[in-house]
Amino acid sequence: MHQLTMSLVHRSGLRRRAPRRIHALLFALLLPSCIQRSEGAAAPTSAGSDPAATAEGSGRGASTAPPATLPEGASIAKKYQEFFTVGVAVTQKNLATPTVRDIITQHFNRLTAENAWKWGELAPSKDRYDWGEADFIANFAREHKMPMTGHALVWHRQAPGWVFARLQNGDPQAIEAVKTRLKAHIDTVIPRYADVVDNWDVVNEAISDNGEKTYRDATEGSKFYGIFGSEEYVYLAFLWAQQAYEAHKPGSSEGKLYYNDYNVVLKIDRIIPMLNAVREKGARVDGIGMQFHVRLDWPGVEMLDETMQKIIAAGYKIKISELDVNLYNDYPDGKFKAAPAVDFTPELAQTQATRYAELFALFRKHAEHITSVTLWGVSDDHTWLDHEPVGGRNNHPLLFDDQHRPKAAAAAILDF
Repeated sequence: MHQLTMSLVHRSGLRRRAPRRIHALLFALLLPSCIQRSEGAAAPTSAGSDPAATAEGSGRGASTAPPATLPEGASIAKKYQEFFTVGVAVTQKNLATPTVRDIITQHFNRLTAENAWKWGELAPSKDRYDWGEADFIANFAREHKMPMTGHALVWHRQAPGWVFARLQNGDPQAIEAVKTRLKAHIDTVIPRYADVVDNWDVVNEAISDNGEKTYRDATEGSKFYGIFGSEEYVYLAFLWAQQAYEAHKPGSSEGKLYYNDYNVVLKIDRIIPMLNAVREKGARVDGIGMQFHVRLDWPGVEMLDETMQKIIAAGYKIKISELDVNLYNDYPDGKFKAAPAVDFTPELAQTQATRYAELFALFRKHAEHITSVTLWGVSDDHTWLDHEPVGGRNNHPLLFDDQHRPKAAAAAILDF
């Protein structure tokens, strides 16, 4: 996930600087006026890589907001323990940095590996897994008795190239090759972390950014769809994830299986039928991850509430999987135009705090159906939004500032 949006581009994990979800960004960052036409209009084409446009908004944007004072001994996780777990996306570096680690252990009780568990990171070459950072994070979670969210088994943006190498779209042998590789990956990863993971993002971002079609196909970068020629891989991923848990512990349903996406407010009427079809074929789908890369002013709470009610009515659980609050609108008229950097003033900090407060009030309203809320990063010095869609511009989207101090937003979500 982000600018306008609910979940825009990606939260990259910052280890890779290549553009991730610029497509999504565009679609996601649209103004509310553009949202209306997105129901049936094609998604805008990406302009996020325009060097001139990027340079226009490349100033830094310093923080002049003082830190907030939290009540002595305050813990976000403990404050929300009767509602849901509150998690955070982390890297090995986060966990090795004392001030960041202290924030994590004080305020959060769930972890997600920001980048380290994605297939391309775990298995950069065929028949070789690199478990270093992935195991480090899992062991930290075990040591601190924190459940983890598994992120992510199937994602078109970070599947290793060798999975598709020399394969032709639609070729029956190619389809069988990808099936074999995907199932082997799922069968390898799920049991390794079954003791610490209580839910997986089984499939990430399979729905098109183009409102006139349902699935992200080869033209939008999905080699899975390209090879299969259909969405069959979505069903198979859920089926094999379910079977992997059964093989690890017969009768087990402890590992919940989620579909995860950004801009769910724009995609929900396509997401639900897709997941219903997976269920009808006999595979288990437990819930929908709403990434929640939102902007200060979009989506509105009413739109988010309506979307949640649709998910609940369809019989799915909800998790808030990648929350941050973007300060900038780089798509004021539906086309990319980098917003100039602004200082993070006390006034802007309070505006952001108000936004966080209304979001967490919404989460509490639906707490019976929300299993977890995860922030996409610990503090503002490590956020994908400092790099996408505009490099070199501070965004300040999280609850703790560049110096690892609590912001007004952190105080606001504790004040109820």
